[in-house]
Amino acid sequence: MSELDAALKRLDAALDAAEAAVGRALDAADAARAREEELGAFADDRLRLAELLDQAAQRAEAAGEGDRELATRIDAAMEAVRAALAETEG
Repeated sequence: MSELDAALKRLDAALDAAEAAVGRALDAADAARAREEELGAFADDRLRLAELLDQAAQRAEAAGEGDRELATRIDAAMEAVRAALAETEG
């Protein structure tokens, strides 16, 4: 084998190695881009879930206020019934 043939084989091997390295770099860039998109989706989901949690907390607070008002009205009605029964018995 001549020196030229040996040099061509080394060049071919170097080009194969360079092509493989470029392929790995492109794969890594694609994977990084996919991770960034996934992180963006997670951030969007987190924001949406935080908004839903805030809404649920507001509804729970409103329901709690309604429950307290209802309990007050029931207590007042029970007192009125007791007072009416006391008048009729007394």
